[in-house]
Amino acid sequence: MKKISIKIVYKTLLVSTLLTTFSCKKVFDVKPQDQVDITNNYRNVYDANAAVIGIYGQFQTLADRYIILNELRADLMSPTANADQYLRQLNEHAETTDNPWADPRPFYKIILNCNDAMANFDKMVADGRMTSSDYQQRYSDVGAIRSWLYLQLGIQFGSVPYVTDPLTSIDDLKDASKFPKISFDQLLTNLIAFMGDGKRYLDVYSTSVSTTGATNTSLNTTVDGYATNLFFINKRCLLGDLYLWHGDYKLASAQYHYVCELGSLSTNGSWLYDQYLVQNGDGNNHVDIYYGNSTDERTLVDNNNGGWRAIFGGGVGTLTGQEWIWSIPFDKNFLPQDPFVNLFSNTGGSYLLTTSQLALDNWNSQTQQNGLPYDARKLISVRTINGQPVIMKQLYYNVDATSFLPTSVLQKQGRWLLYRGATNMLHFAEAACNDATLGTSGVKLAYALTNVGVTRVYDNTWPAASSLPTDRTNIEQTFLDAPYNLDGRNGETPYYRGLWYRQVGSRTRAYLQPLPAALASDKLGMETAIIDEDGLELAFEGQRWGDLMRVALRRKDPAFLADKVYNKLLRDGNGNAAAVRTKLMNTANWYMPFKL
Repeated sequence: MKKISIKIVYKTLLVSTLLTTFSCKKVFDVKPQDQVDITNNYRNVYDANAAVIGIYGQFQTLADRYIILNELRADLMSPTANADQYLRQLNEHAETTDNPWADPRPFYKIILNCNDAMANFDKMVADGRMTSSDYQQRYSDVGAIRSWLYLQLGIQFGSVPYVTDPLTSIDDLKDASKFPKISFDQLLTNLIAFMGDGKRYLDVYSTSVSTTGATNTSLNTTVDGYATNLFFINKRCLLGDLYLWHGDYKLASAQYHYVCELGSLSTNGSWLYDQYLVQNGDGNNHVDIYYGNSTDERTLVDNNNGGWRAIFGGGVGTLTGQEWIWSIPFDKNFLPQDPFVNLFSNTGGSYLLTTSQLALDNWNSQTQQNGLPYDARKLISVRTINGQPVIMKQLYYNVDATSFLPTSVLQKQGRWLLYRGATNMLHFAEAACNDATLGTSGVKLAYALTNVGVTRVYDNTWPAASSLPTDRTNIEQTFLDAPYNLDGRNGETPYYRGLWYRQVGSRTRAYLQPLPAALASDKLGMETAIIDEDGLELAFEGQRWGDLMRVALRRKDPAFLADKVYNKLLRDGNGNAAAVRTKLMNTANWYMPFKL
């Protein structure tokens, strides 16, 4: 009898509660060998919901692996003196096949569970145990998680087996005659064929009730204070990233543009122009770098309810939900525990990883609008605690808001922060910059998205400062075809507010001086500026290795990646810096050894 191996130890509070909410039966009760007999499972939509949530519970166990592989192998994160040989191998791109972080099996374990669930969903809709609309949502969601996992496998390992059939064991994949490895390019083609075929449900979930009107069957709900709308992968962001990796820039931009305007669908009217649009605010109500007194750096707004820190430290119902598109909670009462405390904290954790000196130098090379010679995002991303630099982004949920010490060394509660508005906007800028059909218009748009906003760049006086007409009908908008048709009009007579009128880009939100205006017509320079801004804004969030690799591959310039890793190692005093650079000049060495 076939069994599904989603184990109960992988449940979070949200997972276990949702299992009870969605079905009166404990679908994943543990039997011998931690396996579940599926004979009586997959009976109805509630069991399907439980299967989806169970997969997400298992997915959470990859959180530390995702951050380690995508940050430590790049240029912004470094091992501490406490790190073991395996973390040091990743830092120096010297992974051995016994390195537990370089093991692809944890990814495939979840992929096989996805395949099993999707096969059962097929059977459910075929014999009427689930409606076609419920099927599309759940099948698409699990398929998107599988696609995300495969994208990560491609980024880290290059050529990998691509299997969509339900198998009983990962060991089955060792048969190369049945499951040969395919190239990263072919993998991207396959993933796009699945996610972009027009059959997938790509939108966020509604809260509609079932057709019987008896019970809410939606995956979008709130349980114990956790809003599940942020729990599920945003499939449009994923599809946009797949297109971006594949070089389909206009298709990628269409997905990013759609997500940018999700705020227009929000029931929160105050977020109509804010949500996912990387807007500027007054510091107390919005997620920007802001000073109570712009001439006094001591007045930086730095708390969990306002300023840039609110992106990472805000609790349920706060401004954090304005920025994050995909975020999964770790609860103190259920496994798995938040792994980031152990990785980053020097009080209550093992303090294995910290910022690289290069990352600090990058922030220190910026100038704020008030003349301060550093990027204030540094102060919030990394704090000195007990004399040591500590990466804080993933720790704010678990520490006192003032002392930054753990509220309890035994209770580890936090969030896996996966994808946010700034990520989507910067990827949109990268896609627009590289869309050859736009020419320099795409570079100018990328400048606006990253730097000072649509309204300012398209006001017809930029970059010179001059007065504007009260009638903004024919300015402050791109006048480009979709998906680049962005409206930032901010006029008084007639009164009009375009959806993008408060969008400013992550640099202005960070209170930095604008990039040189010449970059608005310099494709290569603007692309480099976008990747630099990625590092300043998104450091330690799991984006960095992919961002560097994608641009280096596009340019056919391995030095773009190799030099950044070299400079990290050099400034950290690592004697192997030059040898690592030489190794990374061969793109084949970007990928870890693949062994099942």
